[in-house]
Amino acid sequence: MPLEPNQENRTQKSHSKEVYHYYNSEGKPIFKTKEIARDKIIFYPYTVNRALDIAKPKRIKTVEFRGWKTIGAIPKIFRKKPGYGFKFESSTQFWNLLYKKFSNLEKVIVTTTGPTRFSNKTITFNWNDLSKIVRVLKKESELYKLSRKHLVHEILSEQNKKVKKLERILKAGELEDYLSKFTSYEKMSVNDIDSLTQILSDLPTAKITATAHIIKTKEKLDTIYLEDIIEEFDQLMKTKPADEEAWQKFFEQHTWTLTHLFPYEVILRKGKAYVGGKTLENEEGRVVDFLFENGFKDNFALLEIKPPSKALLKNHAYREPDVYPVSDELSGGVNQCLDQKDSFLRQYGLKYQSLDPKAILVIGRKTGLNTNQSKCFELYRANQKNVDVVTYDELRAKLKGLHDVITGKVKK
Repeated sequence: MPLEPNQENRTQKSHSKEVYHYYNSEGKPIFKTKEIARDKIIFYPYTVNRALDIAKPKRIKTVEFRGWKTIGAIPKIFRKKPGYGFKFESSTQFWNLLYKKFSNLEKVIVTTTGPTRFSNKTITFNWNDLSKIVRVLKKESELYKLSRKHLVHEILSEQNKKVKKLERILKAGELEDYLSKFTSYEKMSVNDIDSLTQILSDLPTAKITATAHIIKTKEKLDTIYLEDIIEEFDQLMKTKPADEEAWQKFFEQHTWTLTHLFPYEVILRKGKAYVGGKTLENEEGRVVDFLFENGFKDNFALLEIKPPSKALLKNHAYREPDVYPVSDELSGGVNQCLDQKDSFLRQYGLKYQSLDPKAILVIGRKTGLNTNQSKCFELYRANQKNVDVVTYDELRAKLKGLHDVITGKVKK
């Protein structure tokens, strides 16, 4: 049989082994590619540069299989290609890790018997151990191809009606298998937790069992969620203490943080709610930042926010040494709440049942007040019978207290 150029050809055959070489374009053997013996099959990985008509060995010079008598019997994951030896499918990360951790590695042995062993230049894999890696790599490769297929359909469906989105159903054990890949969930975001919550809310009740494990898991999720909220709260306090719109957006996204200011259950009725007060020319209408309704739907509450940068008291004492006047921002905010409440009762008092609705003003920070200022502030708000005044650091303390209850730092 004539020898073919630019491919492997058998150069030796005896009762004990066969030897193959790669032949260049001139029909000359320039690189030994494999040996097939009775007790082992040896590959010499290589690359071919056709432009220079040369073959070069790869970093791992030898891959040896023990326990397989023919190339056809070698596991299919080691894909054979005529002229180029074999390739370990989905193996880039696998080999890269070996290269990184074993810089002097030259030889890999795969055997059906004997233990897996690692040395400086040689690694021996028992096939049972290596097959675990093979199965994981193959499964991940299939999942990637499926995800890519769904992603392409989803993108094209937005551009052309002829392409339909593919339905993808979460199979039993698929979520568990995915989550098992991670060792920590500390960096989960609020959106991550919302997604998990959505999964639980969509499940049939028969699928959910109220076990201690689920309760502990929920508490852990609540803890992560609260920590993210507190971190976001602190970041806003640090970077945007005067940005009222930023705080409006924060409270709109996390309205439940404001519900802790009430001694009873409340439901957000509307953010930036019109509460009446327009003139005949349809001008000067009153708008409250948040309008809440109680759980029995027989009363309302109006909540106005001013940024934490607003001062609570003036810096100079009205009468030395311990009497300080309230700031224009605080007194103005209280009067604004009273005006909104009056307007709301006039506009909607007859349409909706509302019995002296509560008004709350969230403003400023107590942190930084001296002892005399703190006393004056407490006396002032204690005598505000129609408006409750709450500071941002007090609201933050409520969130931290809730976190401490969930994490067990205080008794529930």
